[in-house]
Order: sequence, then C-alpha cells, then structure tokens
Amino acid sequence: MSHDAYEERSQIRPFDPNIPKDEVDGLLRKLKDTRLPQIPIVPDAGDEYADSLEWINKLYNYWLNDFSWPDAQKQISEWHHFTTAIEDLKVHFIHEKARVRKEKAISLLLVHGWPGTFLEFQNFMHGLPEPSEPDQPSFHLVVPSLPGFCWSQGPPHGKWTLQNTARVYDRLMENLGYETYLAQAGDWGHWVVRELGTGRYPACKAVHTNMCLGAPTKDIALNEKEQAAMDRAKWWIGDPLNEGHMGYAIEMRTRPQTIGVAFNDNPVGIMMFIGEKYQELADPTLKTATLYNKQFNHDLCTMLSLYFFTPPSVMTSMLCYYNNVRHEVYTEFNMKEENLIRVPLGVSTFPYDAFPVPKAGVETTTTNLQFFKEYDHGGHFACMEFPKSW
Repeated sequence: MSHDAYEERSQIRPFDPNIPKDEVDGLLRKLKDTRLPQIPIVPDAGDEYADSLEWINKLYNYWLNDFSWPDAQKQISEWHHFTTAIEDLKVHFIHEKARVRKEKAISLLLVHGWPGTFLEFQNFMHGLPEPSEPDQPSFHLVVPSLPGFCWSQGPPHGKWTLQNTARVYDRLMENLGYETYLAQAGDWGHWVVRELGTGRYPACKAVHTNMCLGAPTKDIALNEKEQAAMDRAKWWIGDPLNEGHMGYAIEMRTRPQTIGVAFNDNPVGIMMFIGEKYQELADPTLKTATLYNKQFNHDLCTMLSLYFFTPPSVMTSMLCYYNNVRHEVYTEFNMKEENLIRVPLGVSTFPYDAFPVPKAGVETTTTNLQFFKEYDHGGHFACMEFPKSW
C-alpha cells in the first residue's frame, strides 16, 4: 500500500447522521410559515404547466402534518455511516459488511444520482448483507454520497467531473480493503460506474445500471416497445426551444448558484424542484410509487428533508449538471471509444424512466453486454418504487 493510501485509510471515521432537534423544529416552522397559492397559474392549468395544485397540496400537507422525522432518522441511523478524505475531498458513505457467508461475500458499490441521495437504496439494501435464501450471495455494501450531496463535500473546483468521482470511489474501495468489486448506479451515477467499467480500473470487475443511455443506429428497425422508449425520451427532452421537461436541467447547468441560494433555506422550494421529478418519473400505475402510498411519501419526504438539513447540498448537488455531459449528447459521449464499458455489463430498464433505453441502444455504448432486462413496471427511481421486485 502506498503512503498516501495508508494515510487515507487512517482517516476513515465513524459518522453520526443524527440531525439536531432544533434543526428539525426549524424545518417544521418554515413549512408552517409557507404561503401556497390558492389558484393555479391559469384557470385550466391542470398539470400542463407543471405539477397540479392538488398534488402540491397533498405532498405539502403530508410533509407538514404526517411525516415523522424520528422514524426517518431511525431508518437512516440503522446503517454504519463514515466519512473519509480522499484527494482532500470529504466523502460520506455507508459501509455495511456482509453478515452471512462472509468468506464468499461480494463487494458492491452503489452510486445514486440527482435528485437522489444514498437513501434511495435503503429499502433495497436490507436483503443484501444477509439474504434470506441460502443460495443467494451476500454482499459487502459501500454506498457513498456523491460530491456535493448530503454530507459529502462539494466538488473542489469547477472542472470536477463524474470521471473524477469514479477515481475517488475506486480509491475508497481500495482503502476499505476491497481488491475487487462490482458497481451499480442510475442517473448521474451511471457515468461514475461507466468510467469504472472502462477497464482503466482493474478492481472493478462488472457494472450494472438502470440507466444506460444510447440510441440505436438508424438502420435498426425498432419493435413497438423500443419505439415507445424512443418516444418517451423525446417527450422528456423535447426539441430545441421546446425542451418539455428540461427546464430544471437548463437552470442548473447555467445558473446553479442563483436557484441554489433560492432553495437553500426554503423547504417548499426544495419540495417543488425535487419532488416534481418523483411525480414525473415514477410509475403512476404502481401503488407503491405515488402519493397515495405511505411508504413512498415517507421516503420522498425523507429525501427532501435531507436536502434541507445538509446545506449547501441542494446547491452543490447541481454541479452534476454544470460540470458534466449535456443531455442532448449523452449517446455521443457514451459511444466514444474511451467511454465504452468493457467489463461485463448488466442493464435493467423501466418503462416510466426518462429514457427506457432499447437493447440496441445499449449495445452502441459497450463491448460486453451480458444481461439486459426490460421490466413491465417501474420508473427512474426503481429501487424506491418497488425494491422487492428486482
């Protein structure tokens, strides 16, 4: 082990994720002191101009009146949290060792995206360190917060990319003593595991992603499901000057500090900006993924609360958009020779994601696709929406 690696390993410290009571009380005061509009932007607005007032009021009232932060705190604190410094960057992460079949346990890195946190994996994680079936593998779990999210320090400079984050996470796995590991991610985390899967990081042996953007070449005839995926992507991204649902991204990749400051001390601002994505990109046909489901409400409000309790994370998390590849060139970026995934790749795709990528699209961005599954249900936040169905 190098001297730097030894120094970094020695800096791994247990971390207490408990939020002081005065901050929790402050959140409730701010929620109570919020004025919501009583009439829509135009009389027949519905959800054409964004989420309906009915949805807004339902989520707001749940967060204010029914949500229990003590229950959320208990949920968060059941895991072992740590921080460390790598390349002078403070990194927060959960590290959960396998509790059965330890000698054969698989090391697994889980990477979230925006507007997520480590929390989106929690309902999915329980069966991994201690699976219920004797023939299932057990896992050592490492679940970091991306730079700028929750308790991880924001990127140290304006040129920090997700490829830099991949390098730091590979070092984190080394410092934790893992000579080999697998990685799973979606959303912006996809570009972290894509970099880890290029072959430039020999310890990363395989990756799985539930968002692997790539467009089929024009000579490929698409079946009905594949065409629906392409139509869904167009619905999301839109055309130039008519970007549909992309206003949030345009603002973050041009003026993140403006809206970051606006949301930093404004819980309802956070609710609207982040909650909107869980409304648009979760599967509305699933009873587990709407505001009519108590667990989904609880998980969503826990996520919103984490953004509020960890300033300036609602602002620094936006740097994913400012510093990285733009939506309209995702496929072009992923198809570059240096960005191809070369380790064994698995992909799961869900019909209510922003782009439920066709298999032919995935194949343009990898040399080693080993597993591809199209689910009949689910959206962008699949681990939260129906964790027991994976």
